[in-house]
Amino acid sequence: MTILSFVAGLGIIGNVLSLCVLLSPRMPRSSTYIYMATLSVTDSLVQVTNILFLVSKFPGHEVMVKGTCGLIFFLLYFSLHSNVVVMITMTAERYLAIRFPLKAMRWFTARRAKQAVAGVLLLTLLLNAHHLVIRRMTWNDYLKEDTCTLTGSSQQIHTYGLVWPWIDGSIYCFIPFISLVVFNVLIVKHMRQSRKFRWSNTRQSSDHSTRQGDPNRQITMMLLMVTCAFLVLVGPVATMLLVERYLWIRTSPREKAVYHLVRTILNNLSYTNHAINFLLYCLSGNRFRQEFIQLFCTRSSCRSSREEQQQRRENSLNADRTSPLVSLTHSLTSYTFTDQSVPSLNGGTPGTFSHI
Repeated sequence: MTILSFVAGLGIIGNVLSLCVLLSPRMPRSSTYIYMATLSVTDSLVQVTNILFLVSKFPGHEVMVKGTCGLIFFLLYFSLHSNVVVMITMTAERYLAIRFPLKAMRWFTARRAKQAVAGVLLLTLLLNAHHLVIRRMTWNDYLKEDTCTLTGSSQQIHTYGLVWPWIDGSIYCFIPFISLVVFNVLIVKHMRQSRKFRWSNTRQSSDHSTRQGDPNRQITMMLLMVTCAFLVLVGPVATMLLVERYLWIRTSPREKAVYHLVRTILNNLSYTNHAINFLLYCLSGNRFRQEFIQLFCTRSSCRSSREEQQQRRENSLNADRTSPLVSLTHSLTSYTFTDQSVPSLNGGTPGTFSHI
């Protein structure tokens, strides 16, 4: 319980920092960053409800009361389901953006991403609104205290206990697991094909610099790390849901104790998935790291970081100028576009392109 509390606290801090960076005015208003900001909000909500459930286990800390019983369960399931559906939407969009790069800028705008997020939140809200109605505080004769339980007849409670676990498991585990595996494989496949195409048409040095500085590739790597973490940390829960239903029949007290231990470990892993996205963003996103440094580092360290970045850019430019092919291309480009009346493709400075 101490470890889970630490993970929850660390996750809330990391998700708040991620939200601050992703909503920074200097960050591009791309659809993927909007999805990531939504994940930060839902991840934080998952951790907050997790802390509430932990606190309710201590005597004298009455978190589950008449007004909060159904609300806490609703917030938990709403945040869990919204999180995974947004992740699937983000991954599907990224695959289509890689598959159809010429149409991606027209298809996947920030406005449409906001509409997709609003649709997901509305759908999961309607799906989980029943928790506000069917859960009430009732007296438990065995525990000698009020507990948050389901209301209704015995038949209704029995039917709900059979149907809802499969709905919840499908939305949170089974459908996301299958979808993310398929989309990740397709994304990696098309990325490799695109890299081979660039390698066959450009020199190694220019291809390396392009891959290092391509913002779309950085966004894709961030997405792949987030989804792979979900598969590793939540995948065992999906397997356990099937095993405990059909293969693991627990009869002896020892088997029940082992099952409780295994299920607790797997649940903790799934909650950890909602606490590590900030670390994954820092590891895989150069733009994210730079913006985080600009927002939260001290003045002296920021100045040193900016000087190092400027020095790296100057070294890269000097290296490019030493290449005869790059020098010749630069000369031809400068000669061709000296006419100021020639418009740029994206309405901005010539030679720059907006990224997705």
